[in-house]
Amino acid sequence: MIEELNCKSVRETLWDYTAETLDETDRILVDSHLRDCRDCYLHRAESRSLRIGLKSLPSLNVSPLLQTKLRVVASRERSRQELRRTVATRFAEFRSKIKLMFDNMLKPIAVPAAGGMLASFLCFGAIVDTLHVHPEWQDDIPVGLYTQVAIDDVSPFSCDGKDVIVQLTIDENGNVSDFEVPQGSGSAEEMREIGNLVLYSSFVPATAFGQRVTGKVLVNIHHINIRG
Repeated sequence: MIEELNCKSVRETLWDYTAETLDETDRILVDSHLRDCRDCYLHRAESRSLRIGLKSLPSLNVSPLLQTKLRVVASRERSRQELRRTVATRFAEFRSKIKLMFDNMLKPIAVPAAGGMLASFLCFGAIVDTLHVHPEWQDDIPVGLYTQVAIDDVSPFSCDGKDVIVQLTIDENGNVSDFEVPQGSGSAEEMREIGNLVLYSSFVPATAFGQRVTGKVLVNIHHINIRG
């Protein structure tokens, strides 16, 4: 509906006027103005000539690829307009953009970083064996939970008779506090000789958690007869 009839409003409707799409009331007003205004009449002639010229142009078929591209652009624009209707959709769109930006920034860095870490592991695995240090334990003190009794020195006394196994009880000072023959008691003379042999021998006492303690040890006494 034309609100004010003047040259400007009439010229804005000339395209629809030549296309015959104006309603009856506006068409009557435009006809009345064109009869009185020569400039607008000439503009109507130019619009009609332009429209006839455009109609005479050959129609071009749009390629399927261009149709697909236009549909994709239209679909994205429609989705963008729908997403901006609410605050939640706007926030989701903003979050997806931030995520996409970080992905585009980190992906070019991720591959070189992974390659560098893998190369570092391979190099370290190749040289780790050369970094092994062999410690010297010669002067170190044993730190085991428990150590057995050890013989330090043997008595000069000899013991005649048969071979015998003797169980010795060694106190924390390394002295023999008791002994016995598990296989059975011998004669008084044999027990005296065994006593002289073990009592005048020296021993290293047993230890528990680094402290000297009383311990037991089995000693096998062998006899060697030399005939000349």
